[in-house]
Amino acid sequence: MAQSKKAIFIGRTDPDTGLDAYRQIPVKLDVYTDTPNASRFIPEYHFAFVSRYLAILESLAAGVPVLAHYNNQIKYDYLVMAPFAKFIHVFQDPNTADLKFDHKVVKLGQMWARRQTWTKLANIYETLWQR
Repeated sequence: MAQSKKAIFIGRTDPDTGLDAYRQIPVKLDVYTDTPNASRFIPEYHFAFVSRYLAILESLAAGVPVLAHYNNQIKYDYLVMAPFAKFIHVFQDPNTADLKFDHKVVKLGQMWARRQTWTKLANIYETLWQR
């Protein structure tokens, strides 16, 4: 992938966030840590390298393809079992991170994310906790 492609990372810089893995992917990476409202910059990027639920939703809603890194089984399960799983690429090894996204899937993810509300999310959690 050409260096002219840009990605945004929003989050902590701790090892468990995947920042070191994201840095190995051959794109220009801008890192936002404590920047208030960093999500407003997402539409300026070709990719969002994020793995937190809200950052994934914000990226999908902006129509920006999401690559999410996992480094343990719990994070993997959280990413692949989430309702947005079919719209993102999940990886552990940066050498296998797939930067090729189907435009139709990105558009479907955008439409899905824009329909999400806090009420819907709360209902999902309540359903899960009743099990």
